[in-house]
Amino acid sequence: MRKISTTALILAMLASGLAEVRAEEIPESFVPVRPNAVGGAFTAIANDEDAIWTNPAGIARIRKARSRSTVNLIKVPALVVGANTKSREFIQGVGNSSDNADQIAAQADQLGEKPFWATTGAYPLMMFDIDDVPAVVGAYTTTTLKSVVNEDNPELANTNAISDVGGLFGVAFTNRSNRFNIGLQARYLARYAYEDKVPLTTLADGRALQKQIKDKSNKSTALAIDMGMLWTFADFWFPTIGMAILNAPSGCRSDYLNPFSKSRINVCGTVFRGEFANEEAVSTVDPTDIRFGISITPRFGHKLGARIAVDMHHNVVIAGDKVYGLDGLDLIKQLHAGIEFFTGNPLLPSPLTFAFGMNQGYYTVGASVRLGALSLDFASFGRDISSTASPKEDRRLLGGLSLDF
Repeated sequence: MRKISTTALILAMLASGLAEVRAEEIPESFVPVRPNAVGGAFTAIANDEDAIWTNPAGIARIRKARSRSTVNLIKVPALVVGANTKSREFIQGVGNSSDNADQIAAQADQLGEKPFWATTGAYPLMMFDIDDVPAVVGAYTTTTLKSVVNEDNPELANTNAISDVGGLFGVAFTNRSNRFNIGLQARYLARYAYEDKVPLTTLADGRALQKQIKDKSNKSTALAIDMGMLWTFADFWFPTIGMAILNAPSGCRSDYLNPFSKSRINVCGTVFRGEFANEEAVSTVDPTDIRFGISITPRFGHKLGARIAVDMHHNVVIAGDKVYGLDGLDLIKQLHAGIEFFTGNPLLPSPLTFAFGMNQGYYTVGASVRLGALSLDFASFGRDISSTASPKEDRRLLGGLSLDF
């Protein structure tokens, strides 16, 4: 019975999709595996398909130099899966819960430092040229769920999930040397989102959990716009600066509760519209994320090089009563830095990379391997999930697999 309830918990959470634990983690769009490995400092690197999620200007740098192919890349199924290192302990603990209040309280005490996080998704795409203008079209689906025992009432768990399904189209423009690029893309997405406190006994009951998610979820849609710029201004070590605006302001929502400053603001970005069972949910808006980055690419020999990058994310602009981004973030949560060692030509996708970095105050590590048409990616990174001033790390693992043609 324990194995059945555990399986039901996983399936219900990931199949039903949805949410966000208030005040502890920065709301972000999908972050791919390789950028996570290099500490999230990818704004001035953006030289593969991950540019779609980090800096659309990099769309122009994905295809091979002097390529005459109309279709430059087909990537399928582009699967990504991930979980935190505490997921198994959380699931086992919840699976042991019953209707007995004493047993629930005992499990809650043990689970206080064992949050649950899991994600799964697919991101197939095709890169092609339109009259020598690089373009991309793709589809994506992703579900992320987080659950952590409530600090005030340990018999409840803050349980959040977000499930997105959508499509995207982007183009990039470049000068003759391909050293200056600008990119623009549009993403349509349908979001099924849930954010609530759930009794631990409900988490152990797959049917009850599915019903609660179905009854209290937000169902909405939105059109997101992303744009970016890349400029490599010298040949020696390829120094590059990048800027990206993700979730460019297509609308604003007043009376939005900023989970970091704890104040009501008129936040701008990608605003969702639809049926809202929970108007206060963080997931009703994806705030504008303004990013700046710089990178250099030193060479250690004919076959070995490195990419060193530093980024600042979630830079805030306030114009009158409108806030573009989320203010109140600590500087350490905005800072991203990393180094990626690679083999081969720095202007082409590398057959092998190893990366290390710092992301929001925690170390990251990862690797990417390309074996013919097969691409494999792995990353380990941390996130601050504390709702107080004292940080609490949640260590997460992320893996990706795709076939590239």
